[in-house]
Amino acid sequence: MSRDKCVFEINSTTKAFVKATAALILAMLFWLCADQQVFAEGEKKTAWAASVSEPFWTSSRMNAETLMFIRRPEEHVVAAQLLFVPTKIIKVTSANGERTYEKGRDYIWTSGSRVLRLPRNSRIPVTTWARLHPAKGSPMSLGESADGESALLYQEPGDFFQGLEVAVTYDHQEKWNGEVPKAAGKNLARTVAKLQAKRLKIVVFGDSVSAGAGASGGFHAPPYQPPYTELVAEELRSRYGAEVDVTNLSEGGQDSTWAVKMAGNPAALKPDLVIVGFGGNDATRGISADTFKRNMQTVIDTIRKDNPNADFIFIATMTANPDWPESKATLCGQYRDALFSLAGPGIAVADQFSMWQELVKRKKFLDLTANGINHPNDYGHRVYAQVVLQLLQ
Repeated sequence: MSRDKCVFEINSTTKAFVKATAALILAMLFWLCADQQVFAEGEKKTAWAASVSEPFWTSSRMNAETLMFIRRPEEHVVAAQLLFVPTKIIKVTSANGERTYEKGRDYIWTSGSRVLRLPRNSRIPVTTWARLHPAKGSPMSLGESADGESALLYQEPGDFFQGLEVAVTYDHQEKWNGEVPKAAGKNLARTVAKLQAKRLKIVVFGDSVSAGAGASGGFHAPPYQPPYTELVAEELRSRYGAEVDVTNLSEGGQDSTWAVKMAGNPAALKPDLVIVGFGGNDATRGISADTFKRNMQTVIDTIRKDNPNADFIFIATMTANPDWPESKATLCGQYRDALFSLAGPGIAVADQFSMWQELVKRKKFLDLTANGINHPNDYGHRVYAQVVLQLLQ
């Protein structure tokens, strides 16, 4: 039928109905488009949420566990080891998620093994032991390695080391037989009550790890994962439907002596919960466990002077590269013990130290690092978040 023959008489009522219907359709289309945009943004922001809400020690799926492949002079096969024996490997990607690698072409995995090997001509990056141990004083070198002859490779920001790592997502049926963090019970009852009341004010007070060093979001590179502190806040918002405000006063390179001097700053913010993370720099400077404990007690006293109901989560620090004599893991363990001696009503300890020790029994430290020395990568930050969140179970 030609357009000229399609002539209809439309009265004023019909015209009004048509206009109203058209407006409604346009509004619905606008709402749907906006809703899809919000969903997409939310999905991007919480891409790692599943691996934070369910800790790796209870889950049968490991998400984006990181590996670094290193060629050693005495070894003919380049390989790296996962935490668990996979039943199925879902995917292997670059650590930034932008490149996908293929089984057979880029890596070899044999059923029943937790080792990935690299075939000849694999596209997965390989670095050498010599590159990781440059001459002292050379570019990208730091300090002295355990052999006393070379330095350690060091680079900030973390995209350099991220470029040497891959991320493996896989299913497994193994039970974790290592350290399992414990819930804090009644020690954080006030924090839980604030969450149930839908409002929690957190202040983070620590060194570079708590400031976010090593997380890809911190150095503005894919996949833009936030540091552990914001991962914790995201999960608490999701879990409780609460408004969780986070103010981060952490500063790289600082120790517990600095914390004493600056404790008035978090105190002035009247926080409900203070996440305190020191120890790594204390260890490299040889601060004794007794001094560390006194400093942390002073932080508590300063903040509680005007805010007696403040709760605290103290982070027992991860250990640094064991090939770096300055790491002083034994001293970090003493700090952990000192923090547990302070625990009680309103005070809990997130034992990252023990968890990290378990991880490096099964994997290389370099699988987990963002700078080669003392900062966790995205995977390490997710483990940090899981341990902190376990306190609030």
